[in-house]
Amino acid sequence: MRCGGSSPPPGLDGGAGLDAPRLDAPGLDAPERDAAAVDASAPTPFLEVQAFGVQGFLLTFDGESVMTAPLFTRQSTVGITLNLPIDIDEAAIDEALAGTSLGDVRAIVSGHAHFDHLLDVVHILPQTPAATLYANLSARHIFAALAPDRDAACTSPAPTTTLARSRVVAVDDPLASHVDYTNCPDQLPPGAPLEGSWVSVPGSHLRLMPICTTHPAQIGPIHFGDGSIDVDQCDLPPAASGWLEGQTISFVIDFLDAAGAPRFRIFYQDAPATTPVGEVPPAILAERRVDVAILCVGSNDAVMNQPTDIIANLDPRFVLSGHWEDFFIARDQPIEPIFLLNVDQYVMRAEAALAAPADAPLVVDGAEIAGRHVLIIPGSSLVVPPPP
Repeated sequence: MRCGGSSPPPGLDGGAGLDAPRLDAPGLDAPERDAAAVDASAPTPFLEVQAFGVQGFLLTFDGESVMTAPLFTRQSTVGITLNLPIDIDEAAIDEALAGTSLGDVRAIVSGHAHFDHLLDVVHILPQTPAATLYANLSARHIFAALAPDRDAACTSPAPTTTLARSRVVAVDDPLASHVDYTNCPDQLPPGAPLEGSWVSVPGSHLRLMPICTTHPAQIGPIHFGDGSIDVDQCDLPPAASGWLEGQTISFVIDFLDAAGAPRFRIFYQDAPATTPVGEVPPAILAERRVDVAILCVGSNDAVMNQPTDIIANLDPRFVLSGHWEDFFIARDQPIEPIFLLNVDQYVMRAEAALAAPADAPLVVDGAEIAGRHVLIIPGSSLVVPPPP
């Protein structure tokens, strides 16, 4: 996460720069697929993208969806500073997701356990009955507070809504690790393999490859929510500071054909890193090019040479950049960028790294665009074509 807000950077209101388009469960590895078979000979459909803001997206392909954890609840900078309790804004979540086909969601992914990525998932996950949350150990320990078999030693009132433990998978559990630590071997837990492995999403034609990465400090040397939660919790953390990030992870997300080959590939990050940390190993990229890279603008100024380096690593067809907007102001107020974040500079670097023409046009809010980079505006919708 990143704190604060300011006036829009040049270009947000039509000037130069931002006027460019922006817009451990059993059978985890080999679940029984109860989804309808995909016809590998059929034309590849388009990827539909709904942008919720704060790095939350709904990615829908051929009737199946993946959600990247969104945030609709708002807390003020004063509340953060004073470490005040934060309540999930269920009404705001329900309003924002009205009309969304939550029954099609098969996976929710989050790269770390800060409140701005996981808080609202507490309310969303019960509404997505076919979905599993894929995150880290900190997240699993937090969601243990909602388990129907919560620790008998807990003395606080039991939760009114419960979630089975099997619905939260910690991909970095050393006893069943799937994370690829090739580019950050110093973070490798004892007993975990260095190379990653694919996680098959039950009842779907989806698989995930978690990639080890890091989360930078947000304001100078200040690293909010650093550390991890190492034991099951009796209650959800009451304040934002209690949602400790844990191991930070990015994801390669594949929509598959009936033979298990990728038909559409997405890379998702919710925190930037100085490469080679966070890069996807060449062997994975050799199987299929990344169609869409979803990158994080926030805190990119705290790492080196981004997004240039990660774009060079991924060579994606398109890049969608999010998590640049201030989420400490009310949702009905004009969108503002994170305090002191130079969004224009990020956009220039991204577009320079994606100077080659697109192989087919993106559709943003119903209109075709020629470029390969979009700075995401919350509430926008996109259609990404398959390779020609």
